[in-house]
Amino acid sequence: MNRGWKCALGAGGMAAVLLTAVSAAAAPAKLTIRTDVRLGYDINPFLAAGKDLASGYAEVVVSPQLSKKTAAGEVALSGYFDDTRFFQKYGNSAQYGGELRADRRISPKLRVFGALRYDSEVIGQGGSTDELAGGPDNTDVNLIGLRRRSNTFAANGGWEYRLTPKDTISADGGITDTRYARRGGVDSRNIGGRVGWKHAISPRTKVGLSGSVYYIDYDTPGLKTLIMEPDVTFSTELKHNWTFNAAIGISFSKLYLPLPLLDGNSKGLSGSIDLCHKGARDTFCLNAARSISGSGAGGTTVRTQVGVNYRRRLTEQLSWAGSANYTRSRSQSNLLGTREYVSARGGFDWLANRWLTLGVDGRYRDVFGGRQIRADYGGEASATIFFPKRP
Repeated sequence: MNRGWKCALGAGGMAAVLLTAVSAAAAPAKLTIRTDVRLGYDINPFLAAGKDLASGYAEVVVSPQLSKKTAAGEVALSGYFDDTRFFQKYGNSAQYGGELRADRRISPKLRVFGALRYDSEVIGQGGSTDELAGGPDNTDVNLIGLRRRSNTFAANGGWEYRLTPKDTISADGGITDTRYARRGGVDSRNIGGRVGWKHAISPRTKVGLSGSVYYIDYDTPGLKTLIMEPDVTFSTELKHNWTFNAAIGISFSKLYLPLPLLDGNSKGLSGSIDLCHKGARDTFCLNAARSISGSGAGGTTVRTQVGVNYRRRLTEQLSWAGSANYTRSRSQSNLLGTREYVSARGGFDWLANRWLTLGVDGRYRDVFGGRQIRADYGGEASATIFFPKRP
């Protein structure tokens, strides 16, 4: 993978974002600010090994967004700052990030999109990192419990073109660079892209083909992985506001290790399934995926994950929401072993008025495999303030 392609992929994402940003500059801007204030308690807030790990905490999260919409598309600049103060043992922990995202229809047939993103997060921290509507959790399972901070920079972009009333082709690519503070993990770059074709066999149903190529390059000399994933895609809109999306294929990976004699090829099932419902009073989504991914522990893993979330409006003001996630991470080279991560969360929220929501919830998290870690149980009370008021 040459350096010129890396730069081209990053520049492609940036170009798509800037193109839409300039085009939407004359449109009226909308500023929204969400502020969450939480007071809670965790038995093991970082899923660390040891005893007597519990602590109460106070947390404030500020999430502003500035967006501009036109008939042709949208450009949005968003960010978040999460400051958690623990009453015992841990001091304070800050997480923050931002994203510039753009989507624009250049012509009736051509649409372009792109995004630039930065995140700085503490891996395995509880609280707001386990949002109720999150679907599969993307936590690096092999680094849970070490209280490592990851800094991620990502740029991606692509396009979609309608060939005929029933056929669409698309392509996208990007680069994600992950760095760990104070050598807390193995830094890496994930570079790659995807091409796809979809055909509408009815107004509600589409089938297609797609192919992805990704290259994971670690800072450890000689450690890298090349991944190719061809798959078949299917999507349909079912009755009663249900949707189903699936991508099923095979992953081919070439693992390069510092000792060449240990290099190896592997293949296996890959893909994703999403089944979702959005009704007048409730929403539900089931997600499952299997893929090859990198780990900051220094190696490539086969990642299998399942997530489910459900939300039910009980009255005009009171709602209940719950979620559960399972992730299994298995090392391709057996250097990291196999680790599993489970989490569940549920709670109630009450819409006090158009600018204030009050809530209470509880959660459970645990890790299996590797070091013995005590499960985390916790809960919190929260207040969410919206500016301006909800419509």
